[in-house]
Amino acid sequence: MNPTRRDLLKLASIAAVSRFELPLALAAPPKKPLRLAVITDLHHGLAPDAISRLSAFVDAVHQRKDVDLILQLGDFCYSDATSQPCLDKFKELKLSKIQVLGNHDMDKVDKTTAMKTWGMKSRYGRQEAGDFTIVWLDLNHFKKGGQLFDYDKGNYFTDNATHNWADPEQLKWLEDTLGKTKKPVILLSHQPLGFAEPGEAMPPEQVEIIDIIAKQARVNPKGAVCISMFGHLHIDRIEHVGQIPFYCVNSASYFWSSGMWAYSKPLYAFMEFTTDGKLVVEGVESQFVKAPPSASDKVVGRSASIQNRSIPVT
Repeated sequence: MNPTRRDLLKLASIAAVSRFELPLALAAPPKKPLRLAVITDLHHGLAPDAISRLSAFVDAVHQRKDVDLILQLGDFCYSDATSQPCLDKFKELKLSKIQVLGNHDMDKVDKTTAMKTWGMKSRYGRQEAGDFTIVWLDLNHFKKGGQLFDYDKGNYFTDNATHNWADPEQLKWLEDTLGKTKKPVILLSHQPLGFAEPGEAMPPEQVEIIDIIAKQARVNPKGAVCISMFGHLHIDRIEHVGQIPFYCVNSASYFWSSGMWAYSKPLYAFMEFTTDGKLVVEGVESQFVKAPPSASDKVVGRSASIQNRSIPVT
């Protein structure tokens, strides 16, 4: 897998994804399946029924006997005292977990407090998982006046700023990590990577990370990123940059368009990285409780589900 920068700037748009099979560009397929339970954008504190949605996810995981790891991709809760019921419910899952910080997790608290609330040792990191290395990032920074700031107590609601940046320390760490790992990398973040709006260039905060991914894939093919997964956008969408799929996992709770447009069922997914080099996703089919405004009809990936589909390599 040796995508060039030119490849990486060519988006292969794929229409919106309960179960799909996604072939991956791997140096070698895994010897043993890796099975994940994934939830994102629960929004406890914003979504009024977040606890019942989380309970449905917890119950579904308990019914499975083969889950290796749980992924929580951010915008989980406010990380203050009001979040304790949500945290207690999530702790009922005794499996290993990786949690990613989302912007709304710092609406009420600073980043250090959010990490302490969740029991996170670091805001970004890596963990070996079977025949994969899982890497997660902290893109919760905004840039204003040439300076980079941590998200802190909702300060990202500010004018004349650009958002979702990684800091230089983290970019250097990512470059070093991708250069050394000998297993294919599953890259996690809360905010999207590999997504450009129709007719627009890739945002610079994404380009700087994608350039590192491309460079290190040439330097260390065995440790190349095989997929990037994230939440944040509350849509069900996949794009390809070069050979790499960039997958936005839909919110557990709602689509946002000048307000919350709730899903009738909580959304989550069970994912399996198979021994024949595919990602198989089993999601939840749902509907909007009330149709979102027509102004959002053109939003790529708008869906009340994580839908069934099979995606070929282009």
